[in-house]
This record gives sequence, structure tokens and C-alpha cells, in this order.
Amino acid sequence: MAATTFNIDAKMDQTLEELKVHYGATSKAEVLRKAIALLNIAKDAEEQDGSLVIKKGNETVKVMVR
Repeated sequence: MAATTFNIDAKMDQTLEELKVHYGATSKAEVLRKAIALLNIAKDAEEQDGSLVIKKGNETVKVMVR
């Protein structure tokens, strides 16, 4: 398995820690792998204008991906 190293600021580190706890992940690396998998799904599903629609109940949010 290839290894990659990068620096993150304190705010991103806190976000990763919160997501780790929320999703029951064993590591921040696992959170990043899940995030990349989700972004890959978004890439495959995005509309021609580079946006993605997220629905929650009756609410719809259009997110610009590109």
C-alpha cells in the first residue's frame, strides 16, 4: 500500500476527529478514505454543469463540485 504524508491545520484535524467519532472509524485515515470514496461517487453522478444535488427530506441543496 502506498503511503502519503501531508499537513493539515488544527481546524481540519478537529473535523477529522469529530467525523471519526461520528462514523465509528478506527482512524483519521479511514475517514479520509471514506471521504474520497464519497467524492468519487459524486464525480460519477454530477450533472453536466458540475453540480450535485443533495436531498434531505423535502430540502434540496445544489452543491457546485467543480
